[in-house]
Amino acid sequence: YLFFSITFISCGDEKNISIKDAVKLLNQEDVLFLDVRTPQEFKYEGSIKNALLIPVNDLEKKITMLEYYKNKQIIVYCRSGRRSIMATNLLKKKNFNVFNLEGGFNAWKKLSSFKQ
Repeated sequence: YLFFSITFISCGDEKNISIKDAVKLLNQEDVLFLDVRTPQEFKYEGSIKNALLIPVNDLEKKITMLEYYKNKQIIVYCRSGRRSIMATNLLKKKNFNVFNLEGGFNAWKKLSSFKQ
């Protein structure tokens, strides 16, 4: 019972997308990769190509910046996935078509270094 409730609570109602599926959407015009890390993480750790940076703490007050993407898919990521889940849930409540990138940027970097 405890395991079930922990799993259920941690899943929330956000939609997830795997790294493998997200990579296929990388150069699509109707897809935005949204980075919700800090500017320092974005600058020094790298980012996904053409990603828009809006730190999770600023997302609610800067949500109007995303209105252009309201009818597009938004893939949200952070370092490991915790902050992006919060951002995904916020954007879902505002009726965006949004997905959380499973494993975050750490998982993305592992896949890209594995592919080289």
